[in-house]
Amino acid sequence: MSSLGNKSHIDETRRNLLLSLSGLGIAAPFISGKRDWTKEPITLRYTSHTPRSHGLYTEGFVPFAELVERETGGRLRLEPYTDRILHGPIDGFKAATTGITDYTHSYITYQPGSFRLLHAPQLPFLFSSPQVASLVVEELYPKHFKREFEKMGVYLAHCDCTSPYNIISKTPIRTLEDLNGIKIRATGGLTSEIFRELGAAPVAIAAAETYPAFQRGVIDAVSLSASDIVAYRLQEIGPYYTRVDVNVLLLHYSLNRQTFDALPQDLKAAFYHLLRIRSQLTAQNFYSGAGYEHAFKTLRESGVEVFELEEEELNRWQNKVAPLKEQFIALHEAAGLPARAVVNDLESLATEYSSLTNEQINEHIMNSPTQGIIDL
Repeated sequence: MSSLGNKSHIDETRRNLLLSLSGLGIAAPFISGKRDWTKEPITLRYTSHTPRSHGLYTEGFVPFAELVERETGGRLRLEPYTDRILHGPIDGFKAATTGITDYTHSYITYQPGSFRLLHAPQLPFLFSSPQVASLVVEELYPKHFKREFEKMGVYLAHCDCTSPYNIISKTPIRTLEDLNGIKIRATGGLTSEIFRELGAAPVAIAAAETYPAFQRGVIDAVSLSASDIVAYRLQEIGPYYTRVDVNVLLLHYSLNRQTFDALPQDLKAAFYHLLRIRSQLTAQNFYSGAGYEHAFKTLRESGVEVFELEEEELNRWQNKVAPLKEQFIALHEAAGLPARAVVNDLESLATEYSSLTNEQINEHIMNSPTQGIIDL
């Protein structure tokens, strides 16, 4: 596989994005049943609850599918099934274990009770950027998170990471007091605990289902990344945006074990290393960089008023949620889990990698890809 040095594959796939989009048609009808793994090219089914207009597809899947086909000489291909054609956002693990899909989103926040230590990366004010968060979590995965994730009957494909979560609302939120009692859409796990600690009333709703709930008044505000807020058109409903960068959300993807294990050994190794590149595609191209800038531009052009918290007010928010770290550690240490070691490792690598540029991260992934995420 060629290097990600100057003019990396990530940059190359970005340049080819429009061409690739024009060449992708609607996925063929899904056909279940046993497949012949002795014939090439081998096609893996990728499923997603998000629409094809979403950056997770345009900036993540599309360039990655091109990269896989190119780097394997056409021997391995990815076929997309999007827009909830095969399953919804909460059913990723089930779809991957039952063979409905080979490769899909498996968000732990939609099944928070099934996980313990994997919630730690949601701790508030931990990471400097989504690309750093993705790199850190993948590096620590074999040591701290693998056993927990694989209990779900799948392999981890890669981790995406969102830009920091902020608030879009129907009424202005400039202070902690403005948040008091507000019904806010939040994911499960620590993100809900964060907003509960801040005085809000979190409501667990899948991101793709947020628009009608926000529109009907089921919720008063939404906690999401700016890129996702625009992708789901929430600026059409909420005229106020409060930037607090409270935490990031890791977006885990899974692989059907039987599918991956059946690949020829050389394709397994090639696909594994390509997945390390995939972990940075949406983090660098959608949740930061040009994609993130486009989201903020869209918010402002839509007339959304953006509030930047003053330093003193931001400190109040940070101090309010600071106890959550020790609470998380105490809860899981009491259950016999090494929560303090996990949090210490997350904080240490987050600090060590905080100043890395995209180019340095890409070089790191190519020269020292994390081993053991899947045992080859």
